[in-house]
Amino acid sequence: MSMIAASANPPATLLVASNDRSITEAFQACLHPPQYSCVLAADGRSALEQMRHTPCPVVIAEMRLPDTNGLELLQRALAVSPHTAVVLICSYRDWELAIEAMRSGAFDCLTRPLRRERINGCVDRVLERQKIEMERKLFQGLLEETLEERTEHLHRALLQVEQSQRSALETLVMALDSRERMTHLHSLRVQAFTVLLAERCGYNGAGMPELAYGALLHDIGKIVMPDAILLNPGALEPEEMRAMQQHTTRGYQILTRIAHLRQSALIALCHHERIDGKGYPLGLRGEEIPIEARIFAVADTLDVILSGRPYCPPRSMATARKELVRCAGTQFDADVVAAFLEIPAEEWVRLQEAVARRVSIPDTPLPILHGVSL
Repeated sequence: MSMIAASANPPATLLVASNDRSITEAFQACLHPPQYSCVLAADGRSALEQMRHTPCPVVIAEMRLPDTNGLELLQRALAVSPHTAVVLICSYRDWELAIEAMRSGAFDCLTRPLRRERINGCVDRVLERQKIEMERKLFQGLLEETLEERTEHLHRALLQVEQSQRSALETLVMALDSRERMTHLHSLRVQAFTVLLAERCGYNGAGMPELAYGALLHDIGKIVMPDAILLNPGALEPEEMRAMQQHTTRGYQILTRIAHLRQSALIALCHHERIDGKGYPLGLRGEEIPIEARIFAVADTLDVILSGRPYCPPRSMATARKELVRCAGTQFDADVVAAFLEIPAEEWVRLQEAVARRVSIPDTPLPILHGVSL
């Protein structure tokens, strides 16, 4: 290494622990400024004290010091500075200690008599290894930083995709709701109602996104229903009623073709089932009905009563509460109805208004209810 190149970098600090003057002089002769800076210590205690105050990438110590041996000093030195390279100086009679020291983490052992080329070669290897390790850590840090940035970019991209999918589904559902009289925004409102009610029922938060999508898309099967049936303001004939009831199975068939909506499809299939087994399409009874569908049925009926239908005008919250209580245990899950009754009327009104405001301002998300964006 040239003097110019050497002076461009700070000197490497080397701690030499020995009470033998000939050894310290040998190292000072080989390892001198500006490339190296030698710090001397006469015993193990002094060496450790120096290490606590001065960072030393290399410690060169005699195997036998006045107050300790090289193996003990090695262990204490690595405890003080785990990244320090420890080189021990020993004689041939210390070979057992030297082997144990190498097993315990010593970088190398130099044997007497010490030769200049052996000292320089050993120190060069130590510093080269430490340089490589530093470059590896720097590269790893840059790699982790790059990976973190790319992960964040991917996360943002996935959020954008999710938002786009949600917006597309909401637009589809709003268009479907608009086909029927007096059902404008029904699916968006009942989605918000379902999430609120599910939270009060202690529903598992991990399944909340699927529940929210299921509530939003519960009537997706009506997309294949003829207008003559869907828009009929009067009572349906038995054959027409059977055709209308098929919207549950059609919705289930549509949603199960989309991987992340397969759990949501259970609401489309079962939202007209009844606790007493008189619902459709499967005639399920009690807890045979998925809990998601039991929660949704209460939220759905609440919105139907409050918003009205061609065959029935809008009614009050008091009327909705009485109707749900009356049908608890027959049409509706009694525990879900009990959870509904604990929610103040103002909460339901707030959600109705939030949905209306959101739709009147394009690209504005619905309120976030405990981590679920509707």
